[in-house]
Amino acid sequence: MCRMPHLTAPTVSAAPADEPGQKWSLQRLRAASDGEIGAAFGELEARERGVRAVLAALTGTGWDGPAGTVRFVVALESGARESWTVRFATTGVSSVPGADPDVELRLGLVDVVRLMTGEADGALLHLAGGLEVVGDENLVLALGCHLRTADTGRPLIDPAALDPVAVSRAIAGARTEHLSSVMAGGFRSLVLSEVFGRLPEFLIEEKAAGVRVAIAFAIGGRRDGGTDRYVVRILDGVCTVEVDPAGETAVDATLVLEGHEFLRLVLGHLNPVRGVLSGQLRVEGQVIKALGFNSVMRIPGS
Repeated sequence: MCRMPHLTAPTVSAAPADEPGQKWSLQRLRAASDGEIGAAFGELEARERGVRAVLAALTGTGWDGPAGTVRFVVALESGARESWTVRFATTGVSSVPGADPDVELRLGLVDVVRLMTGEADGALLHLAGGLEVVGDENLVLALGCHLRTADTGRPLIDPAALDPVAVSRAIAGARTEHLSSVMAGGFRSLVLSEVFGRLPEFLIEEKAAGVRVAIAFAIGGRRDGGTDRYVVRILDGVCTVEVDPAGETAVDATLVLEGHEFLRLVLGHLNPVRGVLSGQLRVEGQVIKALGFNSVMRIPGS
């Protein structure tokens, strides 16, 4: 989904209060502080100008991406909220005030700018609680992977941004209820595949030199009640990961846990022993081998 051809996102311009008429390029916005961004877009006129610039750039080049209607609900520094509804269709991209959206995105003004400039990644922002998605999450993923910043070409939702260190930072302050919701929805598959895909990079080879172990992760918490199963195998200093949906691979132990607990465990925010004692984790098979998994990995958040 995130590797499709796409259109570049436009440069957003606005006039800061102390520099009338001057445009803010992507580079200037990236260098600006949160306070400067808040001031630059503090007036309704500046925000409307920015929205018009985005729509004009998208419409001007045609739209070949996913179709749908998105409502952006933006929290301002004053505490007020503004909403902008945008329709993406084969006929073009347009503002459609009052239209029923397929999905609603709720986030702060500064986060909107950071997202459009490529400083913030949509998936990481969602994990951290800075972006709330209400509705069709698959549409958000498709749009986020399709749209890219004009100068760097980076998608607004970039799988490359989901390395374990970045995800560990993102979830550090996230509420359990929020993280559980994220890991039950449309972003779950992307997050799991990217985290598991990079897990071998965190193997401590000298500690794992004589280790031979296969640990399965049975990860629940899906909205359909299903489970995703991955097997991590460490064999003489080499770590491999495989998807094992049918549970046919022989393993030494299986860790049974929810999606949000998996992230906290492998990213260093949940001690495995405490997790077992508290009932957050369940081990089937050789408990010692399961609990020793973290000892041969460089855990990002530990």
